[in-house]
Amino acid sequence: MLRRTQWLAGLIFLICFFAQWGRTQTRDRDPLNEKEIDQMRESADYPDKRLELMINFARARMASIDQLRTDAKNAKDRPMQIHDLLQDFSSLLDEIDDNVDMYSSHKTDMRKGLRLLIEADSEWALKLRGLKEQSPPEELEQYSFVLANAREAVNDSADGARKELQEQNELAKEKKLNKIYSERPH
Repeated sequence: MLRRTQWLAGLIFLICFFAQWGRTQTRDRDPLNEKEIDQMRESADYPDKRLELMINFARARMASIDQLRTDAKNAKDRPMQIHDLLQDFSSLLDEIDDNVDMYSSHKTDMRKGLRLLIEADSEWALKLRGLKEQSPPEELEQYSFVLANAREAVNDSADGARKELQEQNELAKEKKLNKIYSERPH
């Protein structure tokens, strides 16, 4: 009995260890490549440009998912690749929201970028719903959690962008928006 208890305790430890290791590995993953990071740095003072870039990066992840779904050659690895792309997509949405918050706190004009984001959020919501509805069940179960997270992130992003656009429009009427981030009062 004692031996069995020790064996179960060891098994539980290993399961917990590998679960934590897996979470750590996915957290360390950067959704941007070096070229995209450079583009982000160059656009730091221009919120509309930066939001547009990030929207394009997220669109590229969605396009890669669409491509994977139609490519029969990658059927074996497809669920994991879709999982990773959905995770990158969600990370990009989080980064977009962080940037919106940063620019908003400094009253930097990003109305054009917010309109692009609202439009993109609608597009992404449709694509993600289609992915859920059209994925084979055996594949869907491998990325259903990150898909649900991505769908929630899109909905939150859309709500936040609409609210922020309203606030930005009010500030613009009062002429209280900075055009360039570096021109903000320090």
